[in-house]
Amino acid sequence: MQISKIKILILVLVLSLSFASSVAADTTDSWKGYGLYNINDSKVTILNEDVNIEMVKDRLIYNGEFLIRNYSNAVTKATFGMPVQGIDSISLLEKSTAIKWKKRSFASLQNEFGMENRIPKEEYWYVFSLTLNPGETKLLNINLEAVQQKEEKYSYTFTYYNDRKLGFSNQTEKTSLYIGISDFQPYNVLSVQGIDPGLMGVKGDILIKTAEENTDTVAIKYMDVTKALVDKLQASAMYKPREIALAFLGKNYNKASSLCDEYLKNPIDSEISHEEILFIKGESLRRLQNYDKYLSIVETMDYSKLYPLELKNKILLDRMTIYLEQQSSNKLISLYSELEKDTSESTQVLKAWIKNSSIYGASQLNTDVIKQVEEEASMPEQNDLKLMQLYEKAMDFKYTPVIIFTAGLLLGLTIRMFRFKKKRKKSNYIYRM
Repeated sequence: MQISKIKILILVLVLSLSFASSVAADTTDSWKGYGLYNINDSKVTILNEDVNIEMVKDRLIYNGEFLIRNYSNAVTKATFGMPVQGIDSISLLEKSTAIKWKKRSFASLQNEFGMENRIPKEEYWYVFSLTLNPGETKLLNINLEAVQQKEEKYSYTFTYYNDRKLGFSNQTEKTSLYIGISDFQPYNVLSVQGIDPGLMGVKGDILIKTAEENTDTVAIKYMDVTKALVDKLQASAMYKPREIALAFLGKNYNKASSLCDEYLKNPIDSEISHEEILFIKGESLRRLQNYDKYLSIVETMDYSKLYPLELKNKILLDRMTIYLEQQSSNKLISLYSELEKDTSESTQVLKAWIKNSSIYGASQLNTDVIKQVEEEASMPEQNDLKLMQLYEKAMDFKYTPVIIFTAGLLLGLTIRMFRFKKKRKKSNYIYRM
């Protein structure tokens, strides 16, 4: 029995050592997008940073490669670190070898290294050391998962590079950042910073390459707009809205549509607008590919009464997709003209993405084409206006009555002479057998 307990204890210790390079931490903080910091101000340089980040709802999956070089003529021990904030698992590798790290407080690092504003004042850090020979280069891999805390209106904000111009010890000669957004939909992006939204791929992939001096903050604020409304229905104090939400989430769209009809006859929650229930009904029909009924709902809907307001962009994009499939070019152009008038930040992002999207094609929604169609449509009105202006000018001319009288007299004489000649020709005609 005693031997078995010892074996179990040894096994636990082995497992603990095996996972020394990885941790699952309890955190309620949101990740701030910090880079890799040279904590002890060692004479090494981070030559290149190549980061791949996948945004999955409220989580981030980070994979970073850092190329580090010792330019000095001496063996150098470099101490690096990343703030714990928002990170709930991390692993470090140099080639295929796991690197041991420690979780240390900012105060202890300050006491040991006497730092002077080299790193942000975050409470805890993941800290590790590398030893490099003179002129040696090492490739470091950092893999982590982090959480994004929900903000107001069910949104999240991803940031990176926001600490690069603050004078900290995390400078990199060259850097590249690849961002992938899981289940990407352009209408879910509320705002961007440091990114041209037109360069977002069809699947929401973004690649940014820059040198140290040109590195600016990158930020993406995003929200699953459909889920935000469904969550609102689920939070209702009334049973019926919750039942609608459950049917919709369960992909029972026929039932969800029927429940919406029942609710609209007897609305019972003053916090839920008529349009929000209509949206769920319409979206259920769209997912059932009943496009005609879907369009009959959303084409006349008051978008200003939706929650969140960004649901409008989803509806507009879905309408565009259907109009393209139905080859309804007039409706498509009219809808895009409506989109052009909206100056909200989220709509600006959507417009930029549409104009550069290979799905829709810039030529199909080109503003020059829209302008040409509008000009052609207005040409008859312009011609009529010109005629009216000429008529008014003619009537204002003082000799116009004399000219009209003379022209009428000449026209009458001409017609009379023509008839007289016609009669003479008829009387001289001889009929022969």
